Amino acid sequence: MRLIVSLVFIFTLIFNVVFSHIGIDVSSGTDVSGFQCLKDKKYSRAIIRCFESIGSIDSNCKPSIENAKKAGIATIDVYLFPCYSCGKPENQVITTSHYLKDYLKDLDFLWLDIEGPGVYWSGSHSDNQKFIQGLLDSSKTAGFKHVGIYTSESQWPGIVGSWDGGKDYPIWYANYDGAENFNDFSSFNGWTKPHMKQYAGNINECGLGIDKNYWE
Repeated sequence: MRLIVSLVFIFTLIFNVVFSHIGIDVSSGTDVSGFQCLKDKKYSRAIIRCFESIGSIDSNCKPSIENAKKAGIATIDVYLFPCYSCGKPENQVITTSHYLKDYLKDLDFLWLDIEGPGVYWSGSHSDNQKFIQGLLDSSKTAGFKHVGIYTSESQWPGIVGSWDGGKDYPIWYANYDGAENFNDFSSFNGWTKPHMKQYAGNINECGLGIDKNYWE
């Protein structure tokens, strides 16, 4: 019996080492040496901002993607921070897709950054729901391999109320508890299982300002 328990414990440790990962996200330009330093520290995923909350493309996006590729980062994603007051949601997705047309094959996820109730969004839950639905619908046909949502329980309900329109999309949530696990996750608005967790923010590492992420 003790042998079985020991083997299960060892297997669990091996499973966690092999099948859990850490990555980073950045909102500023990052050069090859920066990504190489991060890779050397075992970060295997980079999530790069490509559309800003002011309603325009982040011009650092493509150079940063190139630099991440040159450094050998295994998984590269981008994120779109939508601008509610800047026109139709589909135009923001299309603009991002066209900008990235030569890189779509290299990217794993497009993440829609949904945060800031009362700051980046209207005071109407129903209007916000329609806008986000527009982002999701247009993202499906924009050429990205996968589409997910970055948000958290402290942000999403304040923007859309009890709406569960995002539940079929992978969720990347934020909780700066410093823990590389999902033990803190609680179901909300239809999401029952997370895809990724932002577990630390505004960290200086390799001379860069990064957020740290965990996934399995």
